Amino acid sequence: MAQHTLTASELTAAVLDEDWRARWRAGEKPSTRSFAPPGTVRAMSLRFHTEAEALVRWLTAPESIAAAAKADTAEALVDHLWATSLQALTDKLFAEGRGEEAQLFTARLRSFCTRLIDLRRRAKSFETWQDVFVAAEQDLARVPVRVGDGVVEIRARVDAIRIHPGGHLEVVDYKLSQGDRQKHDLVQLSIYAHLLPLWRPGCAFAGTLEYYLPEFSELHVTRDDLAGIFSDMVAPVLRELFPTTRSAAETGLRPARAETPAQKRDPGVALLGHRVITAFGAHNLGVEVTGVIQGPQLVRIKLTPRPGVKVASLANRAADLQVALALAEPPLIRAGKGFVMLDLPRPEPTACLLQDALAGPLAAALKSPVAIPIGIGVEGEPVVADFADPNTCHALVAGSTGSGKSEWLKAMVATLALRNAPQAVRIALIDPKILTFAGVEASPYLWRPVATTLADAMAILRAAIAEMEERYQRLKRGGFANLAERIAAGETDIPFLVLVLDEFADLILAGRDEKKEFEALVARIAGMGRAAGIHLVLATQRPDKTIVTGLVKANLPLKVCLKVANAVNAQIVLDETGAESLYGKGDLLCDLGKGLVRAQGLFIPQAAFLAALAPPACRSGGT
Repeated sequence: MAQHTLTASELTAAVLDEDWRARWRAGEKPSTRSFAPPGTVRAMSLRFHTEAEALVRWLTAPESIAAAAKADTAEALVDHLWATSLQALTDKLFAEGRGEEAQLFTARLRSFCTRLIDLRRRAKSFETWQDVFVAAEQDLARVPVRVGDGVVEIRARVDAIRIHPGGHLEVVDYKLSQGDRQKHDLVQLSIYAHLLPLWRPGCAFAGTLEYYLPEFSELHVTRDDLAGIFSDMVAPVLRELFPTTRSAAETGLRPARAETPAQKRDPGVALLGHRVITAFGAHNLGVEVTGVIQGPQLVRIKLTPRPGVKVASLANRAADLQVALALAEPPLIRAGKGFVMLDLPRPEPTACLLQDALAGPLAAALKSPVAIPIGIGVEGEPVVADFADPNTCHALVAGSTGSGKSEWLKAMVATLALRNAPQAVRIALIDPKILTFAGVEASPYLWRPVATTLADAMAILRAAIAEMEERYQRLKRGGFANLAERIAAGETDIPFLVLVLDEFADLILAGRDEKKEFEALVARIAGMGRAAGIHLVLATQRPDKTIVTGLVKANLPLKVCLKVANAVNAQIVLDETGAESLYGKGDLLCDLGKGLVRAQGLFIPQAAFLAALAPPACRSGGT
């Protein structure tokens, strides 16, 4: 029975070209070659690979290894090439009238020699070039790859295998063009990285794409990213191409090692790091990419500045990166613990649904009855706050139109309702714009009817003061320091009370007397409310100094800032700029008392929100 075989180039074409894949399945043998546009100077890719292979083999061959170890400059390596083959080649090209090709080809080889010297310098305790290279132009002939319960043999030829100073192996692919073929390059590199551990069991490989255009640039891809690309893009195509294959028992092969689990990755994400390095390099700012993290709405690139490069210098280039990377807004660049964070928009952002989050790790992260979700962090971890904590007992929420502020408030309110009975938590809603909390008027969770007028809003605040004073008397009589202590003792007849004001600017701007009274009420509730189980959430889309006064801000320790109009607004809320560069739709920065944290706010559809605030017995199983 014939074994199914495929080349790495054919598999790459199948992954990226649906038409090619259909033609292959129909029995054709489509070409995998690509052609440069008319008028383009020939890259001479095949000859470049031949020259690179010959040079590396000379550097690592036992008979020449001692002499090669003395080659410690790029000029020394170029001289060797010139003496062995390059002189004859360029003479031939000039004689044929191909002088431009000769000059470009020579420049590329010079870049390659400069790269080799850089590799020599980064090697730990360099003695010979075998400390850098394991192999050059390595054939992988018929590597068996499991597809379902069967096996497909894949043939490949990798440009080089090197020893990385980090202690791992890396497979290297040389490229003489870039542009729109980088996705192709990443897919092919992921195939190499998957084949090599099957070819040499026990080894794991990261990957590096090296571009000689003729200027040198590189893109390093981690093992996890390569495994993710293979799992998400290559493996499904293999299953489509070979729905029935020869069984492993027929081949006598032992089971292959399990693939490294990895979250789904878009190869385009891995390209971002390379583009960022290039963009900063254009301004003589050297950086290295030490990590790439995909959040729900953004990609966080962790950068290590080269010696002498200041974080402020990188942050000052945000507008230049906006242009270089074709972004709608300047990216947020901030210092992190041991690295610089650069946040870029994800090409296809994903929504974070409240119901899904509550079915996962978020549920365990919410400890007390009045713990609330801030959102999902960049690395996928739930970010939460607790009104029972003195550091986050009252909240200031800001966000301009389209930022997702109202949706954030709804997710917070829904969480309180979904996790508690009406006897445990009551909510007062002040909604001057009427629309945010429409439809919940009959909810048993409401402490008072939804307030939409200034008079009703002030009445709720005054009633909250009276409630707070009465609770203090009851706590004093029972000998309790706060409501949480009383509930822990088994006395559960007093619920927590959360006051939510969606646009408190209307109260601030109503008039001088109303502003003065409002600030006094807020200060009093904020100062004494936590012990009585009464908590404030004040939200505004206009966080200027006339709205978020010093008195208001000082009494609301938890700060949640979604996208705001400008850096001044961000500074007023967070004491730092940056929120003006957020992406909207729930993207936020929050201050939990330990520095700013970026997260994606949770979303709950309107029908689910209304169901959450219905009596518990009336809720459907889906909420």
